[in-house]
Amino acid sequence: MFGGANSEHEVSLNSARSAFDNLDGEQFEGVLIGIDKSGRFHRVETVDALADAEGGTRFPDLDDIDVAFPVLHGRFGEDGTVQGLLELSGIPYVGCGVLSSALAMDKLLSQQVLEAAGIPTIPTRGITADTRDEAIELSAELEYPLFVKPNRAGSSVGASRVETPDELLAAIDLALEHDTTALVQMAIVGDEIDLGVLQAVNGTLGVGAPLRIRPTHSVFFDYEAKYTAGGAELEVPAQIPDALATQLGEYAQQAFRALDCEGLARVDFFVGEDGTITLNEVNTLPGFTAFSQYPRMWQAVGVSYTELLTRLIDRAVAIR
Repeated sequence: MFGGANSEHEVSLNSARSAFDNLDGEQFEGVLIGIDKSGRFHRVETVDALADAEGGTRFPDLDDIDVAFPVLHGRFGEDGTVQGLLELSGIPYVGCGVLSSALAMDKLLSQQVLEAAGIPTIPTRGITADTRDEAIELSAELEYPLFVKPNRAGSSVGASRVETPDELLAAIDLALEHDTTALVQMAIVGDEIDLGVLQAVNGTLGVGAPLRIRPTHSVFFDYEAKYTAGGAELEVPAQIPDALATQLGEYAQQAFRALDCEGLARVDFFVGEDGTITLNEVNTLPGFTAFSQYPRMWQAVGVSYTELLTRLIDRAVAIR
């Protein structure tokens, strides 16, 4: 299942192409169900055919589907909505359930859960349309530069780096175009190191190779850097001390359990020069494009893209 009525539609198309092309053809017969930008479902022969599909339905016919793989990012896909549809249909599916998907998508709420679990997160303020005029005052305790982004969006859509208070309101307005709440976060100086968590059929958690991100096109890992070849240097495995890798892995698994995740998640951290660890966010349906971090983390420890997809599908069938 791919596409979606959100700002990450094109990202999902790229993920779907890679995932569909790398399925084990001896074990699975793939069926493409695309969701267009108006939220209608279409059965299509190729990912690109979705752009020309007409008609469609609000609720797909899933009677002959054994297991669903939502290759969806952002709202109306990664946030528990499609997961709820699959639950109602009695269809096993890859990835997190309704509650954990919705919770991880809401960065403000997930931060509260993670902090309660003892995991350090980024100092953040939530701003809505009602509190917009008070944003500068509400953010006064945070040190510039700041990052502003939608609360429930991914792929850095609607995100901005803000150097001075004069730039803050414009950045908030941009973020509010994508969600009802904008996050204002203190910029964390350090390396971004991400880890992929994968749940085995028996429920045990594994962590792939740590991956360090070095953006080359911008001062932060924005949309262009994420989905453009050469937009960032990805060091995998990240050359970090073993003790740090162990601590990050423990935090990643702790976050996975705290948010009640299932199947897979990518957990993103910042690590300061002094070794201070800060959890940035948890992605329950990370990108599966040719440039995406999650498959590369597992390839670095000997798990091929095709084997990764098979393990995720086997887990989904085993528990649902």
